[in-house]
Formats: sequence, C-alpha cells, structure tokens
Amino acid sequence: MFTKKGDAAVLAKLGATPAPYREIAERLHHIIRESAPSLEPFLRWGLPFYVKDGKDVCYIKPDQDFIAFGFGEVVNPAREEGAHMHPVAWTITSLDGATEARIRALVEKALA
Repeated sequence: MFTKKGDAAVLAKLGATPAPYREIAERLHHIIRESAPSLEPFLRWGLPFYVKDGKDVCYIKPDQDFIAFGFGEVVNPAREEGAHMHPVAWTITSLDGATEARIRALVEKALA
C-alpha cells in the first residue's frame, strides 16, 4: 500500500479536484485539521485519510460532481443507539455555516 503523509501531500491531491469542488475539498481539510489537530493526514489509495493511533477516523473522496466525506466504520460519531442503519459518509455539494459546524462536531465527537 502506497502512502504519503502530511498536509502538503493531501492538499496537492485535493488541489487536483475539479472546480467548484476543489474549494470544498480544501475547506474540509482545514475544518478537519482545525477541529482535530492530533489527526495525521495521509494519502492512501489516492484518498486523503485522517488517522489517529493507526485508526482511520475520517476521509475525503473528491469526485467530479461532489465531495464525499466519511468516517471509518470503527470510529463512527454518527452511530445512533438503537438504530439499524448508521451513516458513514455524506456527499457534499456546497458548504454553509451549519454544515461546517456539523462536520466540526462530528470530527470532535469521533475523537472523544
């Protein structure tokens, strides 16, 4: 498995995302890094992953028509007690203040 570490590697990958999703992808990276500076950014399988203690916490998957943002199944802050289905990923087509706040809260909860 080929990996590259660090913000520069991840931002270079996200910088290749087609407009207008490039800006969303780069903003997501900054939200994750601000919310959880202890996470290590990695490029794995061509995707930015954010890892703590060897466990995948979250990832960004750039696409031509959207950005997918998700969590590892082991560390899933969106898991709901008693539910039979649990979201692990969302497609993002734009960001507003409420969406950014929700992403921050999920990232912070994943590390709690």
